[in-house]
Amino acid sequence: MRRLACKPFALALLAFTVPAACAADWMQLPQWEADLDTRLVSSDGQKSFVNGGLGTLRYDHTQSGLRLGRARLALSEALGEVWSLRLDASAWGDNDRNPLDLTEAYLQFRPYPFAGYRFRLKAGVFHAPLSLENRAAGWESPYTLSYSAINTWLGEELRTIGVEGQLDWLGTRSGRGFDLALTGGLFGWNDPAGTVIATRGFNLSDRQTTLFGRVGSSNSSPLKPIELFHEIDNRPGYYAGVEGRYFDRIVVRVLHYDNRADPAAFDSAIGKFAWQTHFNSVGVRAEGAGGWTAIVQWLDGQTYTDPQGEDIKWPFRARFALVSRQLGNHRLSIRYDSFTVDTESEDGDGAQHGHAWTAAYVFEPDMHWPDMKWKITLEWLRVTSDAYYRADELGTPRLATETQVQLAVRFALGPLAR
Repeated sequence: MRRLACKPFALALLAFTVPAACAADWMQLPQWEADLDTRLVSSDGQKSFVNGGLGTLRYDHTQSGLRLGRARLALSEALGEVWSLRLDASAWGDNDRNPLDLTEAYLQFRPYPFAGYRFRLKAGVFHAPLSLENRAAGWESPYTLSYSAINTWLGEELRTIGVEGQLDWLGTRSGRGFDLALTGGLFGWNDPAGTVIATRGFNLSDRQTTLFGRVGSSNSSPLKPIELFHEIDNRPGYYAGVEGRYFDRIVVRVLHYDNRADPAAFDSAIGKFAWQTHFNSVGVRAEGAGGWTAIVQWLDGQTYTDPQGEDIKWPFRARFALVSRQLGNHRLSIRYDSFTVDTESEDGDGAQHGHAWTAAYVFEPDMHWPDMKWKITLEWLRVTSDAYYRADELGTPRLATETQVQLAVRFALGPLAR
C-alpha cells in the first residue's frame, strides 16, 4: 500500500489552500489543447531505452516507419483572479503501464505585482525550472524534436512533486534594463532519481516519464524497467536558484538541486535503494535581431547509493550549445551535445562518454482558424557513445554510432494552441 499511497497524497497538494472565494468562478469553461504528433522514422540505433536496451535514441532499428510521437491533452482553468489549475497528460505510443498518464498537474497562485515585486507559488507535480530549451507547451522544445542530453535526462528522471515559490524583482518596470528572480522548491517522491544515469547513462529523446509510468521495458532484457517517483527515506529534497533577465533578450539561470536521499535506505515494496543525487546547472539563452537564438547549458553532479556499505558513486556532467534562427514561418536549428558518466567502481560499472549533433528544420504554416495549429519538423540526429554496460550486460560492442531521422507532423486544436 505504501507505494500506491504516496502519489495520490502528492496529487492532493492540488487542493490545498484554495480560497473559498474562488468557488463562484469555477463554472468558467477551462482552456484546453489537444495535440497529435505523428512521426515517420528512419533509425539504425541499438535497442532503445524504452525497449530495455542501451541505445541513445528514442527509436531503434526495429522501430523505423510510422510512429506516434505524442498524443497530448492539456487543461488550464482560472480559479478566480489569482489562482489557476493546470493538467497535462500524454500518450507516447509504447508499452508503458498506462496508455495515457500525467506529466504535470499543479495548482498555481499568482497574485498581482506589488511595489515592483511579483510572487508565484506552485503546488503539485511539475518540471523544475532548469531548462532554457524546453519552453514550449507540454515542456517541448520549439527548436528540435529530440531534447538535449541534459533535458532528456531531466524529463526522464526528475519531477517536482511538492511546492515551488518564486519571487521576481521587476527592474524593467522601474526603468532599469533587467529583472531578477529567486526560486526555491521543496519536494519528495524522487529518491530513485539517479538510477538511469548510473545504469543506462544519457540519451537524446523527447519522451517524458509520466507520473505513474516507468523507464524501460518489461521484456526479457536484463535491464528491467525503472519506476522513478517514489518516497523511500521520508526526507524532502530541495532546489534553489537565481535568474537574471536583460530586457527578455538574455536569460541567465543558475540552480542547485539535491534530493537529499539516504543512499542506505531501502524500500522492500519496490525492491530499490534510494539514490542520493545532487547537481549544479548553469544556462544562458540569448535572443538577437533577425530571429537568432543561442542557448548554452552546463550540468555537473553526482549520484550514489550505499547498499550494504558499498558506497558506489557516479559523477556525471553534460553540456550543449544550440544556435537557431527564425525566418518567418521557418526555423533552422543546430545543436552539439557532450556528456559523461564516470564511476568509482574498479570494473568501470556504468561509465559512459559521448557526444551528439542535431540539426532540425521547423515549418509552422499560417492558420485562418485561431484555435488550430500545424507544425512540421524534419530532424537529423547522430550520437556517438562508449558505454560500459553494453558489453557487460548485453554482450554488444561498447562503442556505437547511431543515427535517427524523423519527419514529424503535429496538429494542435484548442484555445491553448494559439
